[in-house]
Amino acid sequence: MLEDLPTAVGVNGDGIGSNSWVVSGDHTVSGKPLLANDPHLSASLPSVWYQMGLHCRSVSDNCRYDVTGYTFAGMPGVIIGHNQDIAWGLTNSGVDVTDLYLEKITGDGYQYGDKVVPFETREETIKVAGGASRKIVVRETNNGPLLSDRSDDLVKTGKKAAVDSAAPDRGDGYAVALRWTALDPGRTMDAVFAINRAKDWDDFREAAELFEVPSQNLVYADTEDHIGYTLPGKIPTRAEKHDGSVPAPGWDPDYEWTGWVDQDELPYEFDPERGYIVTANQAVVDEDYPYTLTTDWGYGARSQRINDLIQSKIKDGGKISTDDMRQMQLDNSSAIAKLLVPELLKIDVDDPHVREAQKLLEGWDYTQDADSAAAAYFNSVWRNILKLSFGHKLPKELRVKGQCLWVEPVNTTGPADEAGKVRECGQRSASQAQPDGGDRWFEVVRRLMADEDSEWWTTPKRGTRPGAENRDELFKRALIDARWELTAKLGKDIDSWSWGRLHRLFLDNQTLGSDGPGFVKYVLNRGPWKLGGGEATVNATGWNASGGYGVVWVPSMRMVVNLDDLDKSRWINLTGASGHAYNAHYVDQTDKWAEGELLEWAYSEKAVEDSTTDTLVLKP
Repeated sequence: MLEDLPTAVGVNGDGIGSNSWVVSGDHTVSGKPLLANDPHLSASLPSVWYQMGLHCRSVSDNCRYDVTGYTFAGMPGVIIGHNQDIAWGLTNSGVDVTDLYLEKITGDGYQYGDKVVPFETREETIKVAGGASRKIVVRETNNGPLLSDRSDDLVKTGKKAAVDSAAPDRGDGYAVALRWTALDPGRTMDAVFAINRAKDWDDFREAAELFEVPSQNLVYADTEDHIGYTLPGKIPTRAEKHDGSVPAPGWDPDYEWTGWVDQDELPYEFDPERGYIVTANQAVVDEDYPYTLTTDWGYGARSQRINDLIQSKIKDGGKISTDDMRQMQLDNSSAIAKLLVPELLKIDVDDPHVREAQKLLEGWDYTQDADSAAAAYFNSVWRNILKLSFGHKLPKELRVKGQCLWVEPVNTTGPADEAGKVRECGQRSASQAQPDGGDRWFEVVRRLMADEDSEWWTTPKRGTRPGAENRDELFKRALIDARWELTAKLGKDIDSWSWGRLHRLFLDNQTLGSDGPGFVKYVLNRGPWKLGGGEATVNATGWNASGGYGVVWVPSMRMVVNLDDLDKSRWINLTGASGHAYNAHYVDQTDKWAEGELLEWAYSEKAVEDSTTDTLVLKP
């Protein structure tokens, strides 16, 4: 079901997330804080973000806003940005605020304890374009609406549920209900306006308390040289026997949510002695924290790298500039390459063509620049290691399905559409699928490295390709397979190889650009852009190893706020400010975004006036 969610919700995968960090004035050139943010989402055209300033001519009780940043088109208020006093950024906390419940239902209602309770019902009308409207009845339990009334997949889940010992009378299965904080009335929009007006840390914390859904990591800086972090959200507490990781028996009161974590008991930090704060979807609490926020944190490849980059800049009294923050956002270093390349270089290969490719890794600094042949070869080796080690051994329910993209031909043939593009697919069947290659898989492989004879390192002979009985033999096979994969994709001459030729971004318009006729796609869609970066890197141009090397999620915008002089802040969007295909501002920021540039960000009245080229006045 998650795979079918619309693109606007974001691509699903271990590597997807966001970066945000803040550095206090003790470590900056200006002596005031710097704050960076780049949320990672699936690429969309137009961008999900809209750049906006909301300025009262004179800030007063009657007109309280002087704020600028990023919002969603059509939505009032600024979601990420700064006002005259503070700046803030967001990353997804990943906190678990959804539970599935199995429900025993009858014609009269659902069982709760030793009683049958009637459903709460309501009728909803779904308007169908080009057809008659359809009315449905939504049935709700105390644990939320019955999703299984609308989902064949969840009907199957209810029938397969293995809880015979707890409910042997349910041979026909269970209904499935969803308990989710977002289904309750909330105050998140109030939080947006309150943050837009906040003047200091106390205001910010008070405003953040209203930010109920979705729970976010909020980083903070202000013009008085304070920095902070807080994790707000309406986060449930659960009974000891239930952590939310698997469907729970809805008829048992012991599995109900027991309340909400108090705001003051959620993680926060203000002016830490180290002088900086990093959030990149990693765990923000340790094992001693009394509540279960989630058991599925990011594994920390990006957050650790950002931490290391900051440390390297500030050691021996070094200071960080706005451009240093920008360069950190573009860091391409591969954590998994640092682990694997030293071992890959120890492998003896006989074939001179494979040896020629292996030599690309000698002296490579692990950075995944768009023009790097070494990055192209390593990522192909990594993908083949995953396929050989895990792809054919996992139960099919745990495998990741392949993905298909329309791309320009790269030394390949296939069915082309009217725009001359070819549908390039990853593994098509579940039996051929493989892991996605995110930092969860970095950790899996790291833990296996010392066990050189693990069964995971075995793979059968295939055609003329050798089999493997241990780790180094499998690595040798991956080196061979990667050489011939890139020969097919990029050509025999390794001097012509580059990561950007494999790792390309296509921007598809989200209406007819995705599902319209070929000539309409040609008119609406843009690309490709050859990108650096990669999976679980700071410059998180993510790709899914189960489906190829194409870019599937991106830093959807980048910004660096300078709290010393707000007009010296910098920002850039993925596309432009227009949704019209032949408007000058359709994708006018994308080339600069791909090159890692940031644009001037006018804030003060004079700066806005000096940078204005067109003005539209709306009078009621």
